[in-house]
Amino acid sequence: MSNTATRVRFAPSPTGWLHVGGARTAYFNWLFARQRGGAFVLRIEDTDVERSSAASESGVLADLAWLGLDWDEGPDRGGPHGPYRQSERLALYKERAAFLISTGAAYPCFCTDAELEERRRAALAAGRPPHYDGRCRTMTEPERARFRAEGRLESIRFAVPDRDWILHDLIRGEVRFPAGMVGDFVLVRSNGHPTYNFAAAVDDAAMRITDVIRAEEHLANTPRQMMLYEALGEQPPAFAHVPLILNRDRTKMSKRSGEAAVAVSDWRRAGYVAEAQLSYLALLGFHTGDEREILSRAELLEAFTLERVGKSGAVFDAAKLRWMNAHYLHHAHARDLRRWIEAARAPGESIPWLDAFDALTGGTRGEALEPVLELVRGNLSTLEDLPQELGYLLDRPRLEPDATEALNAPRAREVCRETAAALDALAEWTANGIKSAIQQVGARLGVKGRDLFQPIRAALTGRTHGPELPALAEFLGKDRARLYLMEAANR
Repeated sequence: MSNTATRVRFAPSPTGWLHVGGARTAYFNWLFARQRGGAFVLRIEDTDVERSSAASESGVLADLAWLGLDWDEGPDRGGPHGPYRQSERLALYKERAAFLISTGAAYPCFCTDAELEERRRAALAAGRPPHYDGRCRTMTEPERARFRAEGRLESIRFAVPDRDWILHDLIRGEVRFPAGMVGDFVLVRSNGHPTYNFAAAVDDAAMRITDVIRAEEHLANTPRQMMLYEALGEQPPAFAHVPLILNRDRTKMSKRSGEAAVAVSDWRRAGYVAEAQLSYLALLGFHTGDEREILSRAELLEAFTLERVGKSGAVFDAAKLRWMNAHYLHHAHARDLRRWIEAARAPGESIPWLDAFDALTGGTRGEALEPVLELVRGNLSTLEDLPQELGYLLDRPRLEPDATEALNAPRAREVCRETAAALDALAEWTANGIKSAIQQVGARLGVKGRDLFQPIRAALTGRTHGPELPALAEFLGKDRARLYLMEAANR
């Protein structure tokens, strides 16, 4: 489709959650469209009536919104080529199928499922490809009328031309599909619903899609769609088939025991942030051309090209995603942390770590949370760590074993008592004043390093690691800090 603005689409089936592979495909399409000032179209492929649901559709849209992949046209906002649910486009499929029958490119088929299965088994037993044998292709009109009078259900099949098909894939280069690879295939089922390949081709043409970027598992569908574009008199879009995301054993990523979660919403509920998820998924199969391991959305908008997308599958590494998520949390401003926390829960959803966070903070929201979030961000790998990291700041500290050991060390009680007195004497309660007071206690007692800092930290937090001591004590306030230090001194 030359001389037209870029138009790409993401077309999920609302039969479950959004797979991380689907999220990566959506991101690649989003990047491609945004780079070119084009349109990112969201189309819901819901012709699988039995498995599709409104709840799944809402979940997919919510996951895409959480990821920040905004779409220009779709079922919730309309557009010039709607409707954007296939279940609402049945009249168009019927009209296009009738056109193909009128040109001889398609024909009614009256074969029953039982007959088709019997012939399939016979073909396999004889060593032949189990393609449809074409017996309804040459049926006369009187024969068709007789079957209809008998009440036989009919589907519509495409008459596959006997020739090779060549695809110039933007990632894989030239792909040849030899004649005989595909038999006459169904366009419209006997219940009136279109098959995937027919609906996708009709919709991509009607919505003026210029580029189809999708997973390589759809490569086998491409020759059927190329045939349909030609038969419908439409110019096909450019195709790019991205590599699959794989399990550790290099099988297609699926939810199995011991493997990483495959649903975007699972990672959200586990305290991962959208920016980290997108940054990680983009680098599964895409090569930046340099040594960078983390790219922001703005950086990916500059760096992304289909030429740098590889052909081989990429293994999903949950540990690498966790590391990347920690990087984003450690370097985030407190307002970003607050925004991510607020976005983590879907309406009406219960998430244990978030429920515990609410209980600790008393439901506090807004800017009042930012000081405490700023303190703990350096210790977070995921937002799920928040209750543990906030517990000692918002509630009385409980001694961990290593903290107990630190407080039992020689002179630990003396350090706590002297520090409590020095802090109590401060005229202004600031991090710099607290730091100076602690240093003076160390100099006066002849104690430094771990022997000085670990007893104080253990008394204030119940732990031996955490935020910078002066900032921590400043947040706790003079009364709490002095109380905790004296309690430790009098153990």
